[in-house]
Amino acid sequence: MALLDVDERAAEPAEAGHPRVFLLDREVLLLAWDVAKAVDAVVPLSVAGGLSIAPTASLRLTLAEGGTRLLWALRRPAGMPLNICLSASAPGERVDIAIGAQEAVAPADAASLLGGLDAAGRLALLSALLSLWPSLFRLRRSRAYLRLLRSLLQAMAPNPPAAVILARAADDFVLVETMLAAGFGRIDAAYAVSDRGLCKLEGVPHCAPLRRDGRQSVHWLAGDAALSGPGALIVLTGPDGMSVRALTQAGTQPPTMVRWLREKAQGAPGLREHLLRELSERSEAGQAMALEAQLRAPLQPRRVTGGGATPSAEIATALATASGTLVTGWYRDPSDLVAGIEAVTGNGPQDLTPGLHRFPVDIEGPSEDIRLRATGFAVRAPAFQGAVPLLQPRFRLRLKSGAFHDLVPGPQPVDPAERRAAALRAVPPQHVNEAVLAGTIAPVIERLHAEARGRIGEPSVVMIGRPLARPRVSVVVPLYRVLDFLRFQIAAFAADAWFRDHAELIYVLDSPDQARDVEHLLTGLHLVYALPMRLVVMARNAGFARACNTGAAEARGPVLAMVNSDVVPTAPGWLPALAKRLNGRRGIGAVGPKLLFEDDSLQHAGMFFSQDHRGRWLNQHFHKGLPRDYAPACKERIVPAVTGACLVLPRPLFDDVGGFTEDYVIGDYEDSDLCLKITARGRRILYAPSVELYHLERKSMKESADYMRGIAWQYNCALHTARWGDLITDIMESRGSRRRRRERSLCA
Repeated sequence: MALLDVDERAAEPAEAGHPRVFLLDREVLLLAWDVAKAVDAVVPLSVAGGLSIAPTASLRLTLAEGGTRLLWALRRPAGMPLNICLSASAPGERVDIAIGAQEAVAPADAASLLGGLDAAGRLALLSALLSLWPSLFRLRRSRAYLRLLRSLLQAMAPNPPAAVILARAADDFVLVETMLAAGFGRIDAAYAVSDRGLCKLEGVPHCAPLRRDGRQSVHWLAGDAALSGPGALIVLTGPDGMSVRALTQAGTQPPTMVRWLREKAQGAPGLREHLLRELSERSEAGQAMALEAQLRAPLQPRRVTGGGATPSAEIATALATASGTLVTGWYRDPSDLVAGIEAVTGNGPQDLTPGLHRFPVDIEGPSEDIRLRATGFAVRAPAFQGAVPLLQPRFRLRLKSGAFHDLVPGPQPVDPAERRAAALRAVPPQHVNEAVLAGTIAPVIERLHAEARGRIGEPSVVMIGRPLARPRVSVVVPLYRVLDFLRFQIAAFAADAWFRDHAELIYVLDSPDQARDVEHLLTGLHLVYALPMRLVVMARNAGFARACNTGAAEARGPVLAMVNSDVVPTAPGWLPALAKRLNGRRGIGAVGPKLLFEDDSLQHAGMFFSQDHRGRWLNQHFHKGLPRDYAPACKERIVPAVTGACLVLPRPLFDDVGGFTEDYVIGDYEDSDLCLKITARGRRILYAPSVELYHLERKSMKESADYMRGIAWQYNCALHTARWGDLITDIMESRGSRRRRRERSLCA
């Protein structure tokens, strides 16, 4: 190790012989003893009379002329004399010291401590005084200790280089910059020393590449309070050196961090990313500033443009999450010059080429009517280790010649729901196989979906009309965008005497931007039909499962009926007919009716599962599209599942199984998941064909571009299969066995 940027001249040697006694603080003694020999280890001091002194510390320093300076620090007991025996671990190297209870002891000074030490000894002394002893003896706020420390630093570095405050960040943090010589190496710690205290600075410094003059710039975020006070000094330490800096300020009022990043950091994207990560890890205000800085000071997007035989490339999607960064893009390589794609991280470039999932894409050509064939790709890059997303991760196209071309996407979405939507659309569905879904896309979607769920917020509730005192059934209807069928649905509900007398109606609006219109519509319908209803407005779009669970939490009836907004009863009495089938003796846990399309063909007669060519279990509807009176669809029976478009079950059972599982995206497979959870509890699912309702299937689902254009169904299907594959296999094999037994009995 070396003392860098300090005065290398050794101080005058101290007088050898008897140990000297100093004060580090009024309650902390320092004993210094110079011995002529090299000492391998410091022997702990002993105190006569069996007096126990704690804490104590010792240090061994090398002298420039040979020999060793031994230091012991200990807390001085109040009002008591001390008789101390020191040992240098060699025969005959012992000495006794007596310190009276009221004996005056001089404070330690820089000349006495530094005198005679070589460079390594001075470095070891300063290291102990900065890092170990202040905590051990609680000296960080001691004025005497701070004066000693400052005098030591000033003696070793009379004219220290500057460390400059460049900008001010959130929560009174400042951005500090200094220059270091090439030989300094890694920075392990930074300390601030001022009249107000000694403080180890938070955070990790960012060291830029060496400049042509052999120096490098160093930046870090530091607490303003730690650097306050006149004449503050900063000490940088590492395995290869130590350096002292005098703190100054750039101008009378440094700019905000956002402004500084916008004006100064465009040419240093690595520093920019480092500061964004540091800000996001400090506080909520720092997280807000890190996001604001990315929005106000985005990087200039960069793509590789080529013509004729030269390569071209672009990053289309780069969604950085704690589960990895989903990266999609394309490259065109007409002359076979491309070697691969790399991610540029704080730890250097990382080759993504081995993990690329490639597929053909068409890109814009030199004119509107020309399309060029290129290679699309998807890959999961390393995660960005920060509390806020990095909106513009950086990449580069590596050529076989060794050359590189920078690739920077445009700013990615901030909101988790928008980021999830981008992930769902990132890869064309026809190019998503099981491997790329499981290894590349699904971990990012899962993370973003969890983040989106965490930001839903609390719903608001509006009661329209006078509620029933004791409803027997709570009907929960989620709404999303499509309101076309509300008039018909409410009219049918209102025309049902049993419904009016015994059911409470709860609408859950999952598109909160429609809240005013929906409340106005429902209020008008209440004036017409005098049917009371409750409107629950989600704070943000949350998806089918969360909307249903939120509505169920508002319910007061012992039975829940989960009904879609595009379901309309064909006749009164449908609700008690379903509810009465929840018979404990038969073990029925949930029941669903016959559902019809507008043309009276079958939409739902119970659900079953079938495997596709990839082994995924798909939800299927018995007899879908067949005539309404198709005989097998008119038989009441136990089925593997029923659709969530109309599903009736006891509220205690709904609560016991945890309601609808919310980790499916947008709205698919939640109903079969709920039925399988009920089955796993030992209850059965019943299809009741005597109850008929119309269902205008998936009208609201088609309003979701994320579902229609993306891979939500593939993600949900894979999640559903992974979770329930074994139980589904047992259910379907059991049904197959029963069917074969019936066939054999008929043949017999």
